[in-house]
Amino acid sequence: LKEEIDSFSTSDWFRNLYWNWLYVLRSLLDEFGEGYQTFMQTKAWQDKQLNTALASWTQLRHDTILYVKQSYTMAELGAEPSLPVVGYVDPVPEFYTRLLNLTRMTKKGLQELLSPEEMEQLEIGYALDHFSDLLTRLLEISRKELENESLTEDEYRFIEDFGNISEWLIEIASGGDVDPDIFKTVLVADVHTEGNTRKVLEEGVGYIKTLIVAYKLPQEHILIGVGPIFSYYEFKQPMEIRLTDEAWRKILNTHPPSEPEWIKSFSE
Repeated sequence: LKEEIDSFSTSDWFRNLYWNWLYVLRSLLDEFGEGYQTFMQTKAWQDKQLNTALASWTQLRHDTILYVKQSYTMAELGAEPSLPVVGYVDPVPEFYTRLLNLTRMTKKGLQELLSPEEMEQLEIGYALDHFSDLLTRLLEISRKELENESLTEDEYRFIEDFGNISEWLIEIASGGDVDPDIFKTVLVADVHTEGNTRKVLEEGVGYIKTLIVAYKLPQEHILIGVGPIFSYYEFKQPMEIRLTDEAWRKILNTHPPSEPEWIKSFSE
């Protein structure tokens, strides 16, 4: 299966938005060598990136569950800082480049489906343009970080305001009528049905965790950075009791399943 996926051409990955999203996530799984921050060269960071990719894939399956055919196994018969606190962006330019291409691909597809008047009324084109600008800035900042260049005050303000900017874009894309559930990360999707055991494979995203890393500034100062990361779960469930998001949230609060063993390299 790995050989088959590795043989895909660029056109295969651009066949539709779903596949291109996977292409974006695939860039997170590359090894980061010399020139990257020390923490990015560790096995723990590789596992963290895999955790991020799987959690995002879970969200993708959740959002496309009505359109993606589920796989199925047929049943057989039978300390205080002395320096100003400044932000840091994961320097993964290939990821931002692919996500930027996906955003442009999304807008082009919508323009082919909707009239200019409908696009303007929904404001989705406006939101996608601003998201493209946001990704362009992330791309520029990550390249400067890899080249060990100092960021400007304006770029640090952009990093600090990133959360507010993202919420603002979501509000625009939603036409101003934002469902509070859209900001919830806790969700679940069953992605495979096993007819022999009458169980389904559930992929779940849990509560946001806190990641702590040490990163070096161009001035050779080392800072401790704190930021959010996904939590990810994979477990089996009786096919008669496929989980909803609400049911999954109750399980997380009462008797959560074990997280994958391999995440222990970066999460205890």
